[in-house]
Amino acid sequence: MADEVIAQDSSAKFKPHPEGQFVAQCVDVIDLGKRVESYPGKSKRIVPKVAVLFRTGSLGEDGQPIDIGAEFTVSMNEKAGLRAFLESWRGKSYNDETAQAGVPLHKLVGNYALISVEHKKAASGRTYGKIKSTTPVPFGLAKTDVQGGYLRADYWEERKKNYLAETAQFMQENVAPSHEGEAIPKDDDLPF
Repeated sequence: MADEVIAQDSSAKFKPHPEGQFVAQCVDVIDLGKRVESYPGKSKRIVPKVAVLFRTGSLGEDGQPIDIGAEFTVSMNEKAGLRAFLESWRGKSYNDETAQAGVPLHKLVGNYALISVEHKKAASGRTYGKIKSTTPVPFGLAKTDVQGGYLRADYWEERKKNYLAETAQFMQENVAPSHEGEAIPKDDDLPF
């Protein structure tokens, strides 16, 4: 006689952050390591990535805070998404000297922003919350400390591992060892 077995989808049920505007506190800045990225018409390249996480006080069905984050390439180039995000958040542009000197992202933790969250659909069909914009918190709007009890989700360590694995694979496929044991680009990557 066969065992009675019932197969179910046991994947975690993910509830996205609600849509709207929220006063949010930055609770974490995560160095995600390097990732392979490609853009239409450009060669694949390895770029450093960072995630900036916020907490708004919104709670999930389990009563736990729902954090929301944005991921960026670590760059303060004038066209970089991170620079635009930070300039919008602080309410003014960086001058070239400050951008070249570098911005200490870890100092964002504890600071507040007014964020606008919208829902998007992933290719998998899952709905997720995305930070559409950030601005400084208007004068007089209440700021509540919501970072207490923050613990980084395991998701971020998994993301780091995935990025590391895809970068290692890319390097293995696109870099050949030289005679001295140093890595040199394969011939098809040379500009001539």
